[in-house]
Amino acid sequence: MDNSKRAFIKKYGTLLLLAAGAGIIFQLPYIRETFYPQIQEAMGLSNTQMGLLSSGYATMATLSYFVGGIVADKFSARKLLTFSFIATGILGLWFSTFPSYNTARLIFVLMGITTIITYWSACIKATRMLGSSEEQGRLFGLQEGLRGILNALLVFGMTAAYSYFASQSETIGTSAAIKLCSIVVIIIGILNFIFIEDTKKEEHSESIVEVTKGMFKALTIPRVWILVAIIFTAYSVYGLTGYINTYAVNYFGLSTTMGSTLGAVRYLVQGLGGILGGVLADKFRSRVKVIMGGCALLILSFGALLILPAETGMLGGVIVTFIFAFLFIYAVRSQYFAVHDDAGIPVAMSGRISGIASCLGYAPDLFMYTLVGSWMDSYGVSGFKMTWVYAMAAAFLCIGFSLILNKIVKKEEQRKAVEAAAE
Repeated sequence: MDNSKRAFIKKYGTLLLLAAGAGIIFQLPYIRETFYPQIQEAMGLSNTQMGLLSSGYATMATLSYFVGGIVADKFSARKLLTFSFIATGILGLWFSTFPSYNTARLIFVLMGITTIITYWSACIKATRMLGSSEEQGRLFGLQEGLRGILNALLVFGMTAAYSYFASQSETIGTSAAIKLCSIVVIIIGILNFIFIEDTKKEEHSESIVEVTKGMFKALTIPRVWILVAIIFTAYSVYGLTGYINTYAVNYFGLSTTMGSTLGAVRYLVQGLGGILGGVLADKFRSRVKVIMGGCALLILSFGALLILPAETGMLGGVIVTFIFAFLFIYAVRSQYFAVHDDAGIPVAMSGRISGIASCLGYAPDLFMYTLVGSWMDSYGVSGFKMTWVYAMAAAFLCIGFSLILNKIVKKEEQRKAVEAAAE
């Protein structure tokens, strides 16, 4: 085998493993996206309490994103990744026993450490390092696509386990699904230990104090705040899109099993949306345009949910809207870290910048799920409608911030062209 083939296999093999990890490790803290009604029933929780579980995870994750940015630029990945996956899998096995509510909150807080500090920023940096500037849109899109396909396979397996054991009781079925996911996460941790190469020591010459100073220095870069705003608004839309299948179960007659199946279908859509986003970004030579176009189509999707009456006869319309909404949001999500390259963020600072962008950009997790959960508990179907308006507003703001970044990028390109002509 010649060197070019070896390099190709190593490059895309690494991308496949990164995609598998990036998707599957988050199945456990975001298990509500697929098994929301079942967990709610098994533990006897209100929508507000379900929201508080997510908020507990998000509070710790927010702090962990910041620390994770420092870790990604300082330490070797292999042992940290292995710990992260195995520890998260063990926490998932613990949660599958459906302990007390307070214990469940502790589990989700601990997952905020194990799924973020040792993985997320390192994953983004590793993906950026796999290709040139021209390949960034394609690489991030392909990673998002592979992540979706692998997630779909896992969730279909979890749904099969749930359906098989639910004949005994729904609680046993839900527990079996969570156990299956936890075991897969542990296996991926072992694979990371075997296949991910340790980073050489000389790559970490900066002291922790220097890396931390660099983290705070990055906060003085205006375009970093634009990146944060884009991720904050786009991530808000992504999080709220996850309530569509629960909406279908509660008000349109969809069974809980089919609701979970729909949760698996969303990951197949993620595969298509992620790859489509990457291809379009390279075709139009603009990651920002993909984000703006996707958000415009999301506004239309949530507008459709607003006008559809909550009747069983409208279930087909909700499912179609669900599929298209996820297609658009995954196309957007595939690019909102790829725009780091558009913004001129050097790869050497990628870990710390992605840590900042994730820490602040994913802040909706701190309050959003508790807020919309309280709307759903208090106002029923109207609470869901309020949620769709929230999503439309966030998508509109995302378009606005993307336009600002696009203007900054064009000015930078013009400035470089003038300097090159002067030379």
